[in-house]
Amino acid sequence: MSRKFLLIMLAVLLVAFTAALVAQEKPTVKPESLVGNWELTIEAGEMVINLKLSLALENGALSGKVSESYGSFSDMPVNDLKIENSSLSFNLTVPSPPDGLTRTWTFELQVGGEELGGIVYNNDIQVSVPVRGKRIKQ
Repeated sequence: MSRKFLLIMLAVLLVAFTAALVAQEKPTVKPESLVGNWELTIEAGEMVINLKLSLALENGALSGKVSESYGSFSDMPVNDLKIENSSLSFNLTVPSPPDGLTRTWTFELQVGGEELGGIVYNNDIQVSVPVRGKRIKQ
């Protein structure tokens, strides 16, 4: 009898735990809440790269372009832009350090109100570095 009771209690706890996990859905970021300009800072060792990410709604879909603060590239379009829950991801193909060759970089960012944070990486050269961002006030 006590073994049966323990199994029933375990099943009840498992159902309650599963229900609690389902109830804790991550907040969903709406595309319109991201529209505007964002300052992104990438720190790769001693190298600091400052980017401006501009996001806009075009025909109901979010689109973006990126410029580098020193003029290495301007208004480069982002590709594969996705929003999932509180995450923003996209690819950017630009000339990049260390040799100026054109590479595709993947940005994976968490949205927290007026701030972004995450990583940018390129698997071909096995580089992954942190990136942080904040909305540029107009």
